[in-house]
This record gives sequence, structure tokens and C-alpha cells, in this order.
Amino acid sequence: MLNVTGLFLFTPILQMENSMSKTTFPNKPSANVQSSEAPGSDSPATSSETAQTPMTPFWLLSAGQAKKLGQQSTGLLSYHVLADHQRRDVLIAVTANDGGGFFSRERVNFRVIETCLEKYKSGLPFVSKALKEAFISKSANNAGFIVAVLRSLGLLGPALEVSTQHVMVGDWAAWQQKMLAETGTPIELVAEIDAEKLIEAAPAAGHKEHKQTLGIAAKKSP
Repeated sequence: MLNVTGLFLFTPILQMENSMSKTTFPNKPSANVQSSEAPGSDSPATSSETAQTPMTPFWLLSAGQAKKLGQQSTGLLSYHVLADHQRRDVLIAVTANDGGGFFSRERVNFRVIETCLEKYKSGLPFVSKALKEAFISKSANNAGFIVAVLRSLGLLGPALEVSTQHVMVGDWAAWQQKMLAETGTPIELVAEIDAEKLIEAAPAAGHKEHKQTLGIAAKKSP
């Protein structure tokens, strides 16, 4: 005979087990998974938002290349002539050195260059080191490189007595006004250049420059 009492007791147990198997629970996040959103933000944080490099507007007035003056030096220097955003000052910066060696990309104010050479305006010859103080960085190449650029710009010439010395030539004030009157191209550059963080160009075979201490097509100097 069929035990009816046992059947009635077994049926509720089966129903209870089926009900529990259908119950769902919210998934808990894994302890090893981190949220992609920054705390308190509505959207994921991006690298550009967390680390932005300050930029400063300038006017690119001219770009060129200059021959180096050292007897053992090879290759050319690329340079930019710039104006500040308000067009009050002219600045000169070496941007590349294709002969190898360290260099600084400092943007040197033209007024500072004039101050360094104040006592030579009468035509007295001077050596490249006279412009060493125009830079913050202490590269052994700085002064010689800026002299090479100034010669390329027609603002310095060789001294008659000693070929390794220089004299001021041309009308510097007129040149500066002419540069500031150029239409130029608006560009943005890194706000400040770390004077102690120097750039080393790829060395050319057998180059003899000091290894101390910085996109417009440039025209070669004649």
C-alpha cells in the first residue's frame, strides 16, 4: 500500500528546494578589481587630465641653420628666432645639433645678449665666452653655438686680427624691430625648460665638441 502521509510530507520539501535554487543574489565585486573611475568623478580619469604639461604661446619669426665655428666641429646648428606672445622681446634658441654633443634649448632673450656685449659695441673684438652668462645652463658649447647663430644672422663677424674672435656688425636695433614686424607663425612651447636637463644630439663619427651640458623647415645659411 502507498504511504500517503509520507507523500504529503515529501512534496513541501521539494517545493522549498526548487524555490531556493531559483533565488538570485547580487554579484559582489572581486577584491582584485578596481574601479576605472576616479573617486568623486562622473567619468573615467584620463592620463591627459592627470598630467598636463604647461605650454606658453610664442611667435616663430624665423628658422635657419648655422655653421659651427670650431675647427674640429662638424655639422650644422638649427635655430629659431622667436617673439613672446605680446611681441615685446625677441628670443633665440638652438633647436638641433646634427654634429653630436650636448646643447641647451634655452630661449635666450636678445636683450640679454646685448647686455653681455655692451662693452664691445665700439668694435672691440671678443671671444665666445663673453656670451656665457647669457645662459642659465653651464654647457661648454652654449657660448660658441649662440655666436655661430649670431654670425648666421649677420649680427657678428670675424675679428680682423684674430680669426677666432668676433666683432659686432650691422644695426642690432633695426634688426630687432624688423624681426618683431614679421608676421610669424603662432606656436606653443613648453613653458619652462629645465636648464640642467640637457639634450645630447646623436654623435657624429670623430666629433670633437665638448660633451657638457639643449618643426618648421630651416633654411641653410649661405
